[in-house]
This record gives sequence, C-alpha cells and structure tokens, in this order.
Amino acid sequence: MVHSATRLFAATLFIAALALRLIYLWEHRASPFFDAPILDAKTFLDKAQLIADGDLWGGSEPFWQPPLYIYLLAAVCWLFPISHFVAIHFLHATLGALSCVIVYVLVRRTFGEQVGRIAGGITALCGSLIYFEGELLAVPLEVILNLLLLHRLSLALRQQRNRDWILAGLIVGLAALTRPNVLLFATVFCAWLIWQRDDVNRISRRAFLSFLLTAALVICPITLRNWIAEPDLVLISSNGGVNFYIGNNADYEHTVSLRPGMDWDEMVMEPGRAGQQTAAAKSAYFLRKSLSYIAAHPLDYLGLLLDKSLAFWLGPEAKRNQNIYYARQDSRVLSALLWDWHLSFPFGLLGPLSLLGLGLSIRERDPSIVILRLYALSYIASVVLFFPAARYRMPVLPVLIAFAAFAAWCLYLSIRRKSWARAAGQIAPLSVLLILCNLTAASPPITEDAQLHFDLGEVHLRKENYAIAERYSRRALALDPNYNYARHNLAVAHFYQGHYSASEREALATVAENPLRPDTHVLLGQIYLQTKKLRQAEIHLQRALTIDPASTMAHYYTGRLLYRQQRYAAAATHLQQVLTKQPNDFWLRYELARALQQAGQNTAALHHYQQALTLSRRPEALVAIGALHLLEGRAREARTHFIQALDVDPYNPEAHINLALLDLEDGRPAIAIDRLRQVLARGNSPQAQRLLDEIRRRMSNN
Repeated sequence: MVHSATRLFAATLFIAALALRLIYLWEHRASPFFDAPILDAKTFLDKAQLIADGDLWGGSEPFWQPPLYIYLLAAVCWLFPISHFVAIHFLHATLGALSCVIVYVLVRRTFGEQVGRIAGGITALCGSLIYFEGELLAVPLEVILNLLLLHRLSLALRQQRNRDWILAGLIVGLAALTRPNVLLFATVFCAWLIWQRDDVNRISRRAFLSFLLTAALVICPITLRNWIAEPDLVLISSNGGVNFYIGNNADYEHTVSLRPGMDWDEMVMEPGRAGQQTAAAKSAYFLRKSLSYIAAHPLDYLGLLLDKSLAFWLGPEAKRNQNIYYARQDSRVLSALLWDWHLSFPFGLLGPLSLLGLGLSIRERDPSIVILRLYALSYIASVVLFFPAARYRMPVLPVLIAFAAFAAWCLYLSIRRKSWARAAGQIAPLSVLLILCNLTAASPPITEDAQLHFDLGEVHLRKENYAIAERYSRRALALDPNYNYARHNLAVAHFYQGHYSASEREALATVAENPLRPDTHVLLGQIYLQTKKLRQAEIHLQRALTIDPASTMAHYYTGRLLYRQQRYAAAATHLQQVLTKQPNDFWLRYELARALQQAGQNTAALHHYQQALTLSRRPEALVAIGALHLLEGRAREARTHFIQALDVDPYNPEAHINLALLDLEDGRPAIAIDRLRQVLARGNSPQAQRLLDEIRRRMSNN
C-alpha cells in the first residue's frame, strides 16, 4: 500500500509538473526569444547545429563551453531538423518534471514522506527553475544529473553495491561535462569518505576506485579531443580562466557587469595581445592574473568573497546573460511564480528557509543528510569562487528546496504540538533571514535595461523585423550612448530598410569608436556596394580581412565586389574560402559557379551548379546548367534542364528565352516568337526583346 501511494504521488507530481511547464512553453511562444536564442544559448545552438550537420568533432579548437549539453542539442537537431526548437523545449520540460520526481524520492528517503512531498511540490512550482527550463541553456541537464548523482551516492552508501559506485562515477563524469562545478563536490565527498574511517573499512577499495576511475574515463575523451585540437591541456572547456577572472579581480563590479561590446572584446583579447596563443594559455593567463590580485590584496579578496557569499543568498535573480523578469510579460504562469517586489519570490523565501533547514539539520549524522549538506555547501562555494548569478545557483536550488521543506515541516510540527518556545526559536532567525535576503533594492525595471533592448534589437534583426530592430537599438543607445554594439545594429537596421545614408552615418560612427570591429567594416562594404562606390567598398572589406582574415562575411562580399569588377578568378578564390565553412549554402555555391564560369572554368562551374542543385532544386541552377550545356554544344541536355526549370517555375523568363533560342536553331521560329511574346507579356525583358527583334530581322531578310 505504501509503495502504491508513493508511485501514485510520483506519477501525479510528474504529470502536474510537466503540464505546468508545457503551459509556460505555450505562453512563452509569444516571446521574441523563444526561437531566437542569444549569447550563450546561441553559441550552444550554433555549435550543436555544426555537429548535427556532420562535424562530429565539434570544430577545430578546444571546447570553449562544456560539451555534453551541446551534443544533446545536436542529437535533437539531427532527429528533428525542422522542429528542433519545439523538441528541445519539450525535452527541457520533461527533464524538469523528472527532476521534481527525483527530488521527491531523494528527500523522502532522507527526511521522510511528508517532507519529500513538500519538496517535490515546491520544485514543481519553482518559477526560476521553470524559466531556465524554457531557455536553451544547460540548466535542466545540470539539475537532473546532479540530483541523479546524489541519489546514486545515497544508494551506494546504503547498499554497498559496486555497480552503484560505477554508476555514480559515470554520472559525476557526465555532470562535470555539463558544468565542472560538481567536481568540487566530488572532491569534498571523497575527502569526507576517507575521513569517515569506519565507512572506508566497510566500502571496498575496489568500489571507491570504481567511482573515481569511471568519472575519469568519462572526462578523458574530451580532454584528449581538446589536446588533439590544440596540444595544450584543457580538461573540459577553456572558459574557466576568464570566468574566474571576471569574479576575482580588483574591479569586480565592472567585470561582472560586462555585456557584449567593446569592453568585453578588450578583455577577452588581452591574452592574445600578451602573446598567448593556445586556448589553455589564454585561460591560464586570466587565472594567473586573478591569483596575482589575491596574493597582493588578501584582505580585499576576503572582503570580495564575503560580498559574493552574501550576494548568493539575495532574493532577486541576478542576470548573467538575460533579464529573467522580462519573461513574465508573456506568461501568466511565470507572473504568478516569479517576481521581485518587496519579497523576491521564490528565492527570497526559499533561501532563508533553506538556511534555517541547514541549521536545524546540523546535528544529523545520517549519511544521506550529510551528502545533501556537503553538496549544498560545496556547490555554493564553487559558485562564490567565481561569481553568483541566478543561472549558476540553479543546480543547487533543488537541494536547498529540500532543506527549506525540512524547515517548513519542523516549523509546522512545532506549532501543531504547541511547542511555542521551539517555534519562536525557529521563527525568529527565519524572520531575520527573510529581511536580510530581501533587503536589497528591487531589480531595475526592464524599461531601463540597455542590454535587454539591445538583445531585442538583435533578435528582431535576425527575424528581419528591421523597423522594430531600429526602435529597440535606438532605445539601447538612449539608455547607454556608448553602447557600440547597439549602434552597429542600428546601422544594420537602416541598411536593410534601404536607408543607406543613415546606415553609413551610424556605421562610420561605430568604427570611429571601435576601429577594430570587422563586421562594421563589412557592413560599410555592403553599403558602398549597394550605392556603387566600389573603391570605398574595397577599402573597408580589405580592412575587415586585415582585422580578421577568417571572416566569412568579409570574404563573401569581397568575392561579390571582385565579380562586379570582372575579376572573376579572384572572386572565385574568396567565395571558395567561404564555402569551406558553409558547404550547404545554395546561393554561395551558385555564385561561386557563376564566378568560375566567367573565369572560363566551365567544368568546375558545372560541378558547383550541380552541387547547388542537390541542396535546393531551384530554377536558377537548372537554367545555369542548361546554359553551360548550350555553350558546350549539348543542345539536348540543355533543353532537358530548361524544361526542368519550367517544371519548378513555369514563368521563369531565362528558361523561356533559352528555349526560344533552341527553337530558333531547330528551325521553329514561330514557336520561338510565341514563347518570347509570352515572356514580354509578363514584364519587361530586354534580353527577350533583343532576341525577338533578331528573329524578326532574320525572317524579314529571308
């Protein structure tokens, strides 16, 4: 009966949690960010799509971010190439609902059935978790892997089975490949296990070594892959050094608030200017810089650690990439479960409750409780060692919820049993903690967030809503006149609306502020190509290539410029460089083939036209192939391709004109004339008119 009730609650909890998350996702569809991720989420997705397209190695450099989540996204993109956004969001919602069940099972075995149910319910209703499960970030995977690890370690200590230790090692390795913070907990856990001598005697050395070796075997392939990509040691990812520096330097308030822009670029390029070339060397550069600050100013650093420790427990959800509270605008679910007004909900309540629960459980020596306590404290320490933000405290939040549920249950029992002294001893510190954790001022309104307006402008640019992008970019600049990236986006929005003078003005102002920004030089190249100022276009495109020789956009527009200058072989060279990075772009293949054809390399041109045709059966490629066959004297093959072009586009003028030419050569001028008249009836065509005049001239002479 007990097992049946447990299963029933677990099933009900899963269904309710999943339904709530799906409702949120349904509402979240209205957000411009739903299918247009930004910053880290965009980096994750871009890398995943590269892998899904066949580059299983994941690029030619060491991983910048931990790779497990990237490969999970890649698998979803490969399985659902058209609807991958929906599939990813559904997967996240499912992982979130499963995490609620694992919290229930874990806490039930640790604190009892009632506390387990409270913890599972709180996790299901936790607005911050629901928000991050709706973003293309690794949070849902981090949370569930960490919970599975705690569950498996608890079983391993209780049942002493070797397979549990192997599974725990597997999970900790996978969790580290998602976010390496968990390695601090693994280290603390092993140290605690060795310190508990009686437990070490009961646990075989083989089991203990199985845990460590399995974890190492999971991580080693990524380390080896990074070494092969660049022969320098990168254990998992190379972003650790810069992240440590962001949170540990004399100007912490500045570095932790950096957003995409000149200051960020200046910081990340610093190791390269200092002569560091490999990813590992650049990471080590930032690490050394932080350690030098710590050694030179130990008291200041202790004060910084204290500030970061206090910041971890503050109720408002501090943003890292994106303002979490913006999502409330499009969701009633999130509006009800996440807010920052007097009380910052939910963490402004859960944080104080969890601290009380940690205090109430301090005398408990049950291994399951000790594991949760060790995990909570070590994971919080791993966040504080870098810098606290809402996204980074999510993996520890379910465990804090467990202690919060325990505190709530203890308080309930004290009141129910009329133990007023005990209840007062619990309410008093809880009240103080509630005040302290919610004492900070409310988050600035989203209307005053320059980065949010920049992000909205960026997203609408990608969605080709250029007027809206212009409005948001202007607002970002009004809030921060030195926001160089927003000025660039404003120039782009002007360009695609055909406001070339305004676009040129903003782009020139952008490069005046940031002369080493290649994409703005490319934009100026586009502007001058469009306005037929080819010499100025060439100057800026060459500057872009000087700054970034690998810039695909600079090579692409240089190729187009050279084509217009009738330097076809040089144009083909630049377009070929772009093709190595974008082999599945139809128009790139098509334009490369045109350049090769004009350069007299008909065989190579035909190959690329045919490759373009395999990517998309468009009439332009069919007509071009037919025209090449016609030039080579293969009239039958040419006619076949022109007819196929008309099957795709019955009104294609180039196909009709070429067929009229073949009809004329076959001695059927009347059919050719009729075909050309149909082309001219649908619109002006100088080429069709010239051929029609030529046919009439010949017929008149005859």
